[in-house]
Amino acid sequence: MLSITERAVGDVTVLQLSGRLVFFEGDAMLRQKVDDLVRDGHLKILLDLGAVTYIDSAGIGMMIAKYLSVRRKGGDLKLLHLTQRGILVMTITRLLTVFETFDSEEEALRSFH
Repeated sequence: MLSITERAVGDVTVLQLSGRLVFFEGDAMLRQKVDDLVRDGHLKILLDLGAVTYIDSAGIGMMIAKYLSVRRKGGDLKLLHLTQRGILVMTITRLLTVFETFDSEEEALRSFH
């Protein structure tokens, strides 16, 4: 089960994810959360993946789709605290060339400005 904790740091929305980002459990929940943020004009989104225990292809696909929808609105979606498995998955799928990723929240927040 995926849980999402939302907090604002200035004009950046940090979504702290915990659990499994997988088909039917987590992908729909995160999709809805990002869609709600974009609808409300929050276009700087940082996904903290440090507590995500597993990501499947549906989770990856949903992150790509939300990245594209945020970018189309003039915003940005970046990733924080990728786990070793997350780095491996993102490397295999060549998504490390698409997403900006950070190990430090402070550095990630600065990158939006």
